[in-house]
Amino acid sequence: MTPAAGGAVTQAASSAAADTSAPAAGAAPEPQVAGSPAPAPAPEPAPAPEGDGLAEELARAEQVQRAQARLREEIAARQRGMAAEERRARIEELGREAREVGHGSQAADALLERVMAELRSLRPEVDAALWDLAAAPAVPRLDSPREAPAAGDAPRVAQPPESQRLAALRRALWDEADALEGEVRRVARERAEEALRLEEALGEARALLLARLSDARRDEALGMDREGMDQLRTELWHIAARARWYGLRRDGGLVEVREALRDPFYVAATLTRGGLVLAVVIAALVLARRRQRLLDGALAALGRVLRKPRRLRGVGRAHAALSAVSGELLFLAALVSFHEALGPTAARVRGIELGYSLLRWYALYRLALAAARHLIAAREAAPGAAIGAKLLRSLQTVARYALAVRLLLALAEGVAGRGYLHHAVGRAAWLGAFPLAWLLMRRWRDDVCEAYLRLQDAGPLAEAVRATRRRWYGFFVAIAAFVALAIAALSRTARRFLLGFESSHRVLAFLFRRRIERRKGARPTAEAPSALPEELLARLPEQPIEDPAQGLDYYPGLDRFERLLAPWRDSAQGGSLLLVGGAGSGKTSWLRAAEHKAREIPCQRIALKQRLLTEDDVVTALGAALDAPRGACESAGTLAAWLRAQPRRLFIVDDLEHLFLRGLDTWGAWEAFLEIVEHSTPRMFWLCAIAEHPYRYLLFARGGAILFRTIVQLAPWPEHKLGELLAGRLRASGFTLSFDDLVLDEDAADQEAYAAATERDYNRLLWDYAQGCPRVALHYWLRSLRPAGDRRLRVQLFRGPSGDDLEELSELERFVLASVVWHDSLTTEEASISLGFPRLPCENALSKLVDLGVIDNLGGRHRVTTGWQSAVTSFLLRKHLIQP
Repeated sequence: MTPAAGGAVTQAASSAAADTSAPAAGAAPEPQVAGSPAPAPAPEPAPAPEGDGLAEELARAEQVQRAQARLREEIAARQRGMAAEERRARIEELGREAREVGHGSQAADALLERVMAELRSLRPEVDAALWDLAAAPAVPRLDSPREAPAAGDAPRVAQPPESQRLAALRRALWDEADALEGEVRRVARERAEEALRLEEALGEARALLLARLSDARRDEALGMDREGMDQLRTELWHIAARARWYGLRRDGGLVEVREALRDPFYVAATLTRGGLVLAVVIAALVLARRRQRLLDGALAALGRVLRKPRRLRGVGRAHAALSAVSGELLFLAALVSFHEALGPTAARVRGIELGYSLLRWYALYRLALAAARHLIAAREAAPGAAIGAKLLRSLQTVARYALAVRLLLALAEGVAGRGYLHHAVGRAAWLGAFPLAWLLMRRWRDDVCEAYLRLQDAGPLAEAVRATRRRWYGFFVAIAAFVALAIAALSRTARRFLLGFESSHRVLAFLFRRRIERRKGARPTAEAPSALPEELLARLPEQPIEDPAQGLDYYPGLDRFERLLAPWRDSAQGGSLLLVGGAGSGKTSWLRAAEHKAREIPCQRIALKQRLLTEDDVVTALGAALDAPRGACESAGTLAAWLRAQPRRLFIVDDLEHLFLRGLDTWGAWEAFLEIVEHSTPRMFWLCAIAEHPYRYLLFARGGAILFRTIVQLAPWPEHKLGELLAGRLRASGFTLSFDDLVLDEDAADQEAYAAATERDYNRLLWDYAQGCPRVALHYWLRSLRPAGDRRLRVQLFRGPSGDDLEELSELERFVLASVVWHDSLTTEEASISLGFPRLPCENALSKLVDLGVIDNLGGRHRVTTGWQSAVTSFLLRKHLIQP
């Protein structure tokens, strides 16, 4: 049905009714109720005509019958017409072009003109369609057919055949008029629907193009000139047309619902959706009443499962946060679930979608305020209740303004799309932000001034803040102070964010070194700390300390040892722990701290100084260390059986990497040791340590067959922990440091703060070069110190060994060096066995590395020196001889 067809149908119906109503003296008046789906009640039937009157009545009825036939043919002919197909195709093409046009192009500007022209031409047809739908249909009619006698009435006189034929014709014409009236209403409704559908498609294309116009054209279309007013009139007309359409469809909607309820599939789908909605409502009500009880139960259950205090604290904080926002979070979840339960019905009804959007933003507003209230209340370091209340009041003001703007934007988008009204609301919101900022600044003016004076007590701006705090123009000075505070806060936040990445720390360390070398011309020193006082060197040993109380209380994973030790001590549960760490990472200090924790249990240290590769070797070595009788040292099984009969003890075994070697048939000692550990753990607790690179090879070669109850891996130390270690050792020595040789800005306003920043940057440089290894960091820290007076030391740049010497190594020498790292320590014979090289080349390579100072020679066993450890690790990583 085309838009023009509906008007023609209505016009044809009106003309046909006019032709037949004038000569029909007995015709009934037409109904005048607009939009009624049922025909008007029939008037009292006229008396049956006789004689010439009967003939005239028959002629009049035949005339009405012909007019109704012409009207039906006109409706059918117009419905078959294709006049609107061209417009529909044109509008669809405009929508496709609007979706494909580029942003900011001239094509978008021209396309908007075409869309607006099409809208202007369609607007009268939409108005006419809505007018026809509101008007009462005019259909040719005769007076109503004579009623049949009711039961119990007196019988009527028999009518002649002509009168009976006239009565039948009247009934047929009346029924046909009712059908034609419904057809005219249906055609008018379809015409309005089609016209509004086309207008809706053009409106979507228009809103899409408004976002893709060129800058100049966009300013015109969304401004206050003629183009902008044209867009505003279009959207206001769209809103009015939609309002008229919803009003006219009210009765028609009821008819559609009644018709849909006759469809069993529709009824089944409605009942299914209704069940889902009811389930959501019931679940929301139940959770609303029991949410706190459920949260408390979950907290209690997690408390029974978790054991780490850190995790328990995290769970407690999460419980408190969820308890604070549970109501608002439940409201938001129920709203989303209710919308999802409605299914496609909600998507088809624009009013439901609009209401859902508004309620969703309101739920988010409530959730944000509840979260802010909890965060403010949970801050232990808050300045006070007054500041917290003022902050919450300010957040509520901003949140309410944002909610109002968001609701207006959603309402404008729902009724007119993202068009002129939507952009007008956005522009008004930005303008409204200025009074809001003025209100907040006035509320916080005194607090901003005090905070700035605490941050910067001297300077022109600080003087201006003091002088204008009670002046009206001090408001603008407070704005400048607020900007300065915001910049300082942003810089601190950005610095913390960047320092959250290890690569950022390394970049900053590199830049610090480069700045000092370029601006100060400082030459790094590689001198040994021989000139340092003996008292200082005694207080700062590079070797592990014997008493854990004298060192830094930083032993990651020690709590796992305590949790494993407690059940072993009180029951027959086995106990064994393997500690993994790189050279100089603090394994020995960790073991001594664990021994201190278990001081009420008899402990025995066992150091494996030599390589043991067979079962007899390891049984003999352990038997000698444990004073086992000769009969208990026949095999691993007999030694384990003897240990099970002994009193409970804690064995601390270091250098476990000496129980295997890279190569063939070198696992006998390792397998025997595991057998001893596994079969003796009900009585003995084995606390063992192994170097990092041998452990990696162990995982590669033996997989998961390690059999220790717990494995703790020591990661590289973080930067701040290394700084605490150095600061603690220095305080214990009683010396003070001077960073004057590394200060770049000697005219800094706050020299004390600048010196603290220089110390922090220098500690970062040490951490970067040492790769998180505390022994290497302490080694180079000592070599950067120089005496500067009475118990005072100067800090200079240190210099590590050059990697050029390593680059000149031959391929065999590189593999020998890598083998030393793979095994943590190595003899000439072990290098030959492991690498499959002859003994003499291996001995020559090890001698060369000793001469370079890369490795040392302690009784024939070679190990990478502390000074070369970082350089060797970096070199082998570049050559892919070790994995990061």
